[in-house]
Amino acid sequence: MNSLPLEYFLRVSELGSITRAALDLHLSQPALSRHIAALEHELGVALFNRTHGGVTLTEAGELLAGRARPILRQLSILKEQVGEQATGLLSIGIPPSWHHVFTEDYAARIISGSPGVKLRIYEGASNVLREYMAAGLLDLAIIPFNPDPTPGYQQTRLVREPAMLVDRREAGLHHAVPAALSRLDGMRLVLPSRPNGLRLQVEHALSRNGHAFKLAAEVDTLALCLTMARKAIAQTVVPSCALCNSDVTAGLSWAPLAGIQLTWTLCENSARTHSLAVREGKRLALELITSRVDAGDWQGAEKLIHAKN
Repeated sequence: MNSLPLEYFLRVSELGSITRAALDLHLSQPALSRHIAALEHELGVALFNRTHGGVTLTEAGELLAGRARPILRQLSILKEQVGEQATGLLSIGIPPSWHHVFTEDYAARIISGSPGVKLRIYEGASNVLREYMAAGLLDLAIIPFNPDPTPGYQQTRLVREPAMLVDRREAGLHHAVPAALSRLDGMRLVLPSRPNGLRLQVEHALSRNGHAFKLAAEVDTLALCLTMARKAIAQTVVPSCALCNSDVTAGLSWAPLAGIQLTWTLCENSARTHSLAVREGKRLALELITSRVDAGDWQGAEKLIHAKN
């Protein structure tokens, strides 16, 4: 399980120079060149275009660079899983919209209450987390419910919540008064790019009713979507959980969109259920989500943890 050739390849691709990469890796330039040449020979393709100014990736090199990182990550996890620290590792994927309602408290509780757990948190869009799950990189992941779950993972439904139309404060949206879906007809929206689950729900719901919005921009950063609404540049649609923090909601008004809800699930890697760290991570996640919903500060949230999954 020698990963050094791929690690060396990635460092050269990042720095664009075998000389600079050799210095960074504390290798001689000829030695690093031999490693790269051996990798190219093994793969049967050239990975770099050599120029006087350095190196650039070939088409084959671009493909390898995109695939090498998750491969190295999987190898790292595999080594840890078969090693003595396997039971102490917890890798969890969480969407950015959950940051204030869940992630901050979750990380704090794991760090302070479970010092033997080595915690890795990946915050990313749901489609990215699904890719990480497919690659076996995550022990747990919070993502929208999928009737066709990722192989090797079992789902536990957590909570159902409304989608929120968000605008500047002066727009006068009220969190207790649902907004009709027809209100989005012709509206300029800034939304995450496809295949974001909420984006697809909005598009399909509008299409079924003969409506369509105007896409102002595709933005995969939640904070920027809210900033665009705050500055009256465009409106946005976000999960209710994204609006559970007063700092986030300053200068905004919002209302639940009639007929659009998200069901969130906790996906657990079936190959890691033996791990004490994973079991503790799942227990704490269910406990924290239950307490947040029961506290009533998660608008419109319906707890599903005790429902039949």
